Amino acid sequence: MSATAGAGSGATAGAPAPRLDLSRPSAWRTARNGFASAFMVLSTLLAVAPLVWVLWSAISKGIGSLLRASWWTNAMDAADQAKWGALHAILGTVEIGLITAVISVPIALLTAIYLVEYARGTKIARVISFAVDVLTGVPSIVAALFIFALVVTTFGSHQSAWAASLALVILMVPTVLRSTEEMLKLVPDSLREASLALGVSKWRTIVSVVLPTSIS
Repeated sequence: MSATAGAGSGATAGAPAPRLDLSRPSAWRTARNGFASAFMVLSTLLAVAPLVWVLWSAISKGIGSLLRASWWTNAMDAADQAKWGALHAILGTVEIGLITAVISVPIALLTAIYLVEYARGTKIARVISFAVDVLTGVPSIVAALFIFALVVTTFGSHQSAWAASLALVILMVPTVLRSTEEMLKLVPDSLREASLALGVSKWRTIVSVVLPTSIS
């Protein structure tokens, strides 16, 4: 019985391997492949065409202004439209960016330090992390509408760089907080333990050991 099985297995092992079928596929498969390829190319062209049109319109209409030195130094309050420039937009962007950074960076850094160094594994840390995850998924238009409804409509304030900065704070704090939190987690616990074993206080360990290590 075993000899017969061995003979059968030997015959199977010695059988030639099946040859790869290199013949041309059927007409139906060729037609389906061509249809799918044409559909993908057409879909790509339909998606790229509006982008190319927008870029061409913006470049063709704006390249002349970019090449004029006065466009970079003039404001938008001139009576003559030909004298309008981008000075307001440039200064406004810099102002909003600075205000947003001054508000967001300290809040995000201090919150990340608290989550990693003081509240790691606690319930309040999980609540804060959940809130940060929610803020991370908030679209920019929703943040802007919230600030407009709260600051401008409810409190009667004017549209200003301060109001725009508050909307950007909602978007910037989660990003900076998550980045800082991940960098702090990369610092080995052995460094913290060594500093604490030498009698260094908790806050001094964070300032002198953890933060300089995470910066690198």
